[in-house]
Amino acid sequence: MKLDLFSFIDETMAYYKSKSAIYQYAEGKLNQFFSDEFLNGEDPVISLRSRIKAEDSLKEKLIRNQFYLQYEAGKDAISHLTDLIGITMQCRFIRNEDQLYKTLFNKFTRMKGTPYFVANHDPDIFIDLSVFQPQVQRNGFTIYRIDGYYTFNDEIIRFELQIKSLVHAFWSEIEHEVVYKNPDFILYDQFNKDMLGAIRDNLDVVDRQLEIMYDEISHQSKQTQIGMDEVGFKQFVARSINELVNRKMRESVGFTSDFKKCSAMIAQYVYVRDFINGEHNKERMMDYLETLNMLATSKLDLSEEIHLEREHQTNDEFCRIFAKYWQEQLNSNFQWHIFFAMLFSIQPGSNIDDFTDFCIIIKRLLIEPNWYRNTFKQFDDDKALAIQNELELVLANALVAIDDIEIVHEDKVYLCMQTFRHYVTQLENEYDDYKEFIEYYDKNKLELARLITDHFH
Repeated sequence: MKLDLFSFIDETMAYYKSKSAIYQYAEGKLNQFFSDEFLNGEDPVISLRSRIKAEDSLKEKLIRNQFYLQYEAGKDAISHLTDLIGITMQCRFIRNEDQLYKTLFNKFTRMKGTPYFVANHDPDIFIDLSVFQPQVQRNGFTIYRIDGYYTFNDEIIRFELQIKSLVHAFWSEIEHEVVYKNPDFILYDQFNKDMLGAIRDNLDVVDRQLEIMYDEISHQSKQTQIGMDEVGFKQFVARSINELVNRKMRESVGFTSDFKKCSAMIAQYVYVRDFINGEHNKERMMDYLETLNMLATSKLDLSEEIHLEREHQTNDEFCRIFAKYWQEQLNSNFQWHIFFAMLFSIQPGSNIDDFTDFCIIIKRLLIEPNWYRNTFKQFDDDKALAIQNELELVLANALVAIDDIEIVHEDKVYLCMQTFRHYVTQLENEYDDYKEFIEYYDKNKLELARLITDHFH
């Protein structure tokens, strides 16, 4: 005569088999729901796995958890089996586990008087989000494990949702197959526990290393998307211009010079002028690629004079100061000559239009317009505007007085921008009375000019 235990198991298994079609249906619906919600390219889920508990595994659990002592009928045991269906959402990294768990609160709504939350897009799916996560397992390690159930014709089919990173999924396989499923007698002593703990810790380190590598690869990938990454784009243009200048100088004048910093400024100018708004960047980048390739194979004589098609005109005194200086230098200073020859060559418009644009953009790089127009608000608008105009002329005159191509080197432009902003802010904070401001105005203008000049000596 069989023990009652085995009669209970036989009864439970018979009930389980009779419901297999329903369980398969429920698994499919759960799979579909979680795939639609999370495998959408927005959440960090890289795969979704599901399974219905296998017969051998079910028998083992019935005995191990002593279900035969807790329930009289096999139907009751199955209805309380929390992992009859298992759903595993696998993400890339450990930090993604918590992100996904928190996302569940946006996709499920709490039901009053119960710990369960119902899915926003499927009224038959419920999960228990009242339990603190991650849970601590008997082995001392944590896991994101959420109980849930699916309703079908008033029948409750329970499932377990797990969220695992790549390394934690790997760890689970190690523990399950090497330790948990090992039929051999093993004394699970402190040594073995420590070894498993060390493996887990090492996997956490691997996770962090993989994440760093993934972020770096993603960054490099973005740089390769034509025109979409500021740093990558500017480096590419600067390098191409520098190589082009060296080649054309060798061809036309027989020697080369260091043009790297000027190349960087031209690249910055191109980026600000044509790419900073982010519209049609890929198409624009292709145009620049074609232009640079064409210039590499075409004749570009750097010994020839540069001509502007018409007189430069502007109502901006800052730009007028720079334009006057550069027009005087175009064909008399060889460094400025090469600079503008390259600037004009890679731009599709007329020389004068490119020249005008460069004057505007160099001012924009030196003086941030949105910040500057809101300075000196302690004075009335006319006085504030007059101060702004005069201080920017101090900056312009100080730079052209240096009389060196260094004034457009990117590092120097940045230093001058910082100095100008810091000094203007200092003046704003120091003077509330306009009369006192005017009393020290000439002295302060001289000090500003000195600070700018000091960056070049």
